[in-house]
Amino acid sequence: MKTKKNILSLLSVAAVTVFFGCSSSGYKQADKTSDVIAEFSSGIMNGKQAIDATLVSLNQVSETATTDPRKAFEQYSKDVAKLESAASRLRSISQDVKAQGKSYFANWEKQLADVKNPEIRNLALERKEKLQLSFDVIRQNVEPLKAKFDLWMSDLKDLEKYLGNDLTIAGLGAAKGLKNKTIKEGREVQKSIDALVVELNNVSASITPAKVAK
Repeated sequence: MKTKKNILSLLSVAAVTVFFGCSSSGYKQADKTSDVIAEFSSGIMNGKQAIDATLVSLNQVSETATTDPRKAFEQYSKDVAKLESAASRLRSISQDVKAQGKSYFANWEKQLADVKNPEIRNLALERKEKLQLSFDVIRQNVEPLKAKFDLWMSDLKDLEKYLGNDLTIAGLGAAKGLKNKTIKEGREVQKSIDALVVELNNVSASITPAKVAK
């Protein structure tokens, strides 16, 4: 009896795979969703590099205080603008991820309506719920990261305004504590980015079939 039950379970898994894998909008929807997540992940890593550049140029402004901080400040202003542009692009992609995820699971729900076998249907529902929970992790990581980044970005722009009006040795010296605090917070933002990328990769792997690179 146990062997028969195991065989039925295996058949159910195979049937679910065939049902969703062979659908023209099943695994292809998963691949499309994974592509959007990959784009988001790539954009985030580019954003992390932009943060690096901004932190370097900010520190350079302080390092050149006794020589000529003008060039370093100009670079810092450019890096802040690039970072803000990258952040704006990522907000747009994050909305694409959200929309594509919604479409992916809505399509799965629609296909489930046509499944007659209760065992297969229950198995598919169980998988769908697990994947949805996995997908929700993206939102749970994105929202606090966005809040942390927005606050930090505001500090970067405030420092830019301050430095733009006072690049003197005394002015830079007075801002040293704020500069160090901003750099430290930038590193914390990068740590949150790393954690998000790990989750994005996990979600992408959980919804797409294996594919050997050619």
